Amino acid sequence: MPNAEENTENKEISTGNGDIVVATSANEQAKAAQVFEFTFDGDKTKDFSLKEAVIANIIVGIIALAIYFPVEMQHYQIMYSQYYFHVLLSLICFVLVPIIYMIIIRIKTGKARYFFLATKKGLTPKKIISSLIQGCLMHAGLFFPWILLSQMFMDDVIKLKYFLIGPGEWVALLSFFAINVIVFEFYSKAFIQIQFMEAKGSLKLFRGALEIKSGKWLGFILQNIAWLGGHVQEFFWLQEYIGVVNSIFFIVVSGILTGITVMETENIFGVAIGHVLLNILIVVTYAV
Repeated sequence: MPNAEENTENKEISTGNGDIVVATSANEQAKAAQVFEFTFDGDKTKDFSLKEAVIANIIVGIIALAIYFPVEMQHYQIMYSQYYFHVLLSLICFVLVPIIYMIIIRIKTGKARYFFLATKKGLTPKKIISSLIQGCLMHAGLFFPWILLSQMFMDDVIKLKYFLIGPGEWVALLSFFAINVIVFEFYSKAFIQIQFMEAKGSLKLFRGALEIKSGKWLGFILQNIAWLGGHVQEFFWLQEYIGVVNSIFFIVVSGILTGITVMETENIFGVAIGHVLLNILIVVTYAV
């Protein structure tokens, strides 16, 4: 009978045609397979864990995108507007779906707080005021002049014009503009960035050779990836109004700066309100 040590050794096996094949032991095969395995630390925490954050984003992301893209491609309209339908669809996919998921998790585990609109620290008056000041100054003081100057000094761009007749059209357009920007601020900044800022634990890859820790930097990086992906559609129309290079830098810079504000203030209120303010300023400036 072979002993235990013989089972861990490599064996040479003849194929019958002169070739020799080295068969590795079961232990070594198992070790090789573990190179690609990943494990989560901190799963036992009473707080929201990194594993739960990853699962939440995978589930919600798959559901939201599976609904969004097939329906968006049908070019449906509400209120005689394809844009208004786009906003409504975005609201369902990127706000309603995540909130339903968070409600289920809250009922099941009690771990989800504030739907990740803010951290506990981010709900303090000091943080809220700081968030509002940074968000409004950023959008009104940097992003609005950026668009304004591009429109003034670039000859090869389409000039912005909003033809609005009566208060009803003003209210409708500004309301849907506000909803549209809040939708993506919620999804990229709250559901992704703040959720990963709040999550506890780490993810180990390649048998622990690479460790990804939860926290503010992971949230910041992931929200920037989502921000860039979510602005692909916007790029194709924005380039017509401020140029290709400007559009690329505008989207990248806005993602970085708004992400930094959320990372520092730990809430999304300032960047969301500032984004709404930016759209109001643009509409008022270019209304005909």
